[in-house]
Amino acid sequence: MKKNIFSLCVIVVMLSAVALVGCDRFLKIVTVKTVQYSNLKSTSVVLKGEVVSTGSEKEVEERGFYYGTSKNLKGAEVVECGHGGKGVFESTVMGLKPNTKYYYQAYAKGNDDFNVGDVMEFTTFELDFTLETLQPEVGSQGSVTLKAQYDNRENLNIDKIGFEYGTRGDFTNARVVYAENVGTPYSVTMTLSDSTYYYRALVQAEDSTVILRGESVTFDAYVHAAPVVTTGDASELTATSAHLAASVSGGEIGAKGFYLSTSSDFSNPTQYQAGSGLGTGNFAKTITELTPNTTYYYKAYVTYSNSGVMTEVRGEMKSFTTLSNE
Repeated sequence: MKKNIFSLCVIVVMLSAVALVGCDRFLKIVTVKTVQYSNLKSTSVVLKGEVVSTGSEKEVEERGFYYGTSKNLKGAEVVECGHGGKGVFESTVMGLKPNTKYYYQAYAKGNDDFNVGDVMEFTTFELDFTLETLQPEVGSQGSVTLKAQYDNRENLNIDKIGFEYGTRGDFTNARVVYAENVGTPYSVTMTLSDSTYYYRALVQAEDSTVILRGESVTFDAYVHAAPVVTTGDASELTATSAHLAASVSGGEIGAKGFYLSTSSDFSNPTQYQAGSGLGTGNFAKTITELTPNTTYYYKAYVTYSNSGVMTEVRGEMKSFTTLSNE
């Protein structure tokens, strides 16, 4: 009887051992946790994880992180941290978009196992950096100086600064030109063929993982001839009004009008617009509500497009005296 009981115990022990060996394939021998991030900035963060168990081995083969802007981490980026034992591991991720929510998850791989931690999230800060594309300086024979300035309150490590430029507003055919140094303001002078161009400031920072662009500015790579403005004589004078005349020739004309002042040094003049349009020729304006028996000084003016920049041209100064009330 005792022999039979002993044999039964041996059989039970053997069956239990077989069951444990068979189930071991389904037990997770590696365990990893996603840990709270640190050093969050506008374009970077330190991701952290912890290997809780390495199973039967002293180290896991690989540790790392998945991260991305999708909560299910579809199409996520992968950061590999190499092999290691139990404990916290981390990796600095750069080149993130400012003011953007990201999701991340730690992972670990063993010889026969793979485990991931919970999905956690963070939102990067607003980037404290201002980049401004300035109006270019267009010279003769296609010479153009592109200009920009920036305010690096973020204290980014700037690698390169320059410009993107091309003849298409969507910058699909844009070229890049870099300035010689990374100071601000900065400029680049080049020679371009006759055409209308679009350009914007460009800054590359943090080992070129951060790329910033300014607003687009349009210019023509040739200088339009300035129009000629001739101030005419005043007529139809009364005690409180006068009819001013002028003419203009050449240029792509915008606004037209007159400046009027009671001072011969033409300080603080009053502007009177006399119309707008691309046409050249004569234009006039009747000025009312003047003071009787007063000498006024006036100049005609027009604005025109000079390489995409509206520029003002004035004619010579003339004068008239209103009539007395008597």
